[in-house]
Amino acid sequence: MTLTTIVFFTSLNAEPKEPPSSITFKEGGVTKTFYLNPNVVAEYVDIKEISNYQQKNQGNQGIKSGWNIRPQGKVLNPKSSKSAIPLKVTEVYSTGVGTGPNIVLPGIIIITFSSDQSQTSLEKIANKYGIQILDQLSPRLVSFQAEPGYLSIQKANEILSEPNVLEAYPDIALEKSLK
Repeated sequence: MTLTTIVFFTSLNAEPKEPPSSITFKEGGVTKTFYLNPNVVAEYVDIKEISNYQQKNQGNQGIKSGWNIRPQGKVLNPKSSKSAIPLKVTEVYSTGVGTGPNIVLPGIIIITFSSDQSQTSLEKIANKYGIQILDQLSPRLVSFQAEPGYLSIQKANEILSEPNVLEAYPDIALEKSLK
């Protein structure tokens, strides 16, 4: 009976959580804190989707490939929501509460190891944490693909417990505004 209760309790925790109102992590010895912007979300648009959409809708050239910021609840690319490909949508943060540029966490984790890593050791880390090797920038510096958003910070914090990891932090995409 106790086992049944534990299994039931665990399945309740498996549901997706709401994004936290602020996130903090260390990058290069500097602690960074970002704050949730609940009014907007970021949607990832593939280059193939955007060219098809813009050919059919010549007047709407404001959508670009990559991460696009849009108001919460608004569909950015109506065609993509009707396709079989699920949308990549994640929360948006900023540098201050209600202020600062929009920041998206695309799900890339940068890891600095204390010693050179073999392909086998990198694959073990990837399998253990459910991430994919993206690019080996040097024998000690590697990027991995994880889930976008705050989940990438959670994954990076878990990876910090590995004995040969010096640093693990999410890559950020900063919204550029045209002047």
